[in-house]
Amino acid sequence: MTLQQLGQTRSVVAPEFALLTPETFIRTSVAEWENTRCTVHIAPVIGQGARFTQFTAEMAPGAVASAPPHDIQRFVFVLDGEVELQVGGGTHCLGEYGYAYLPAGTEHTLRAQNAARVAVFEKRFHLQAQTLPAPEVCIGNERAVPGTEFEGDPDLIARKLLPDTPNFDFIVTTMSYAPGATLPYVEIHYMEHGLLMLEGEGLYRLGERFLPVTQGDVIWMGAHCPQWFGALGKRWSKYLLYKDMNRHPLELK
Repeated sequence: MTLQQLGQTRSVVAPEFALLTPETFIRTSVAEWENTRCTVHIAPVIGQGARFTQFTAEMAPGAVASAPPHDIQRFVFVLDGEVELQVGGGTHCLGEYGYAYLPAGTEHTLRAQNAARVAVFEKRFHLQAQTLPAPEVCIGNERAVPGTEFEGDPDLIARKLLPDTPNFDFIVTTMSYAPGATLPYVEIHYMEHGLLMLEGEGLYRLGERFLPVTQGDVIWMGAHCPQWFGALGKRWSKYLLYKDMNRHPLELK
């Protein structure tokens, strides 16, 4: 018998964090995503209550996704295949590691001519001040984004996929680690994270536990969860990271 048949899994769910591993993924349907199997990894019902949703959309050939409700913003990141984005009267082809940010209230469609797999973050937009301009549509490819050394470490490279400006209420980055590289310290903060392991493997500290992680794993980190990562193996590791930003902590809910 396999470990799964014996009720074993690497997945762990706790009040302040969750490690969700592929052997426990369950596909379902999600509104606005036609002919698509979705795995909803993170939703407000988890743990302390997340303020965003993270899911993986497996789009069949010809599948189409429409815009979410008007107050919800969407970030999509192509993991496999190609997706055609229609927005603002234009058409954009998003290939592997291509991404797009669609502000709340932006009409758009996503279409897969062939099978494609897409990581999705969605969050209700939190307006900070009427004087700020609305966020703009952002389209790019992670591999074309210049990297910067994190805390001066050439073995730890960060790439910001969205502008870190006050009109955006969350940011998405990738973090790349050379074999053996680690975060320089344990982080504890009031923001929360959604994370997808894109490449490689390592060890993640979540709360008081140290858990092995690898490509395809998803992590939710709630507010004030102690967190740290160290890369293992013989090749670079990389993860996609969501974090809410630029809003007063008393207004978060």
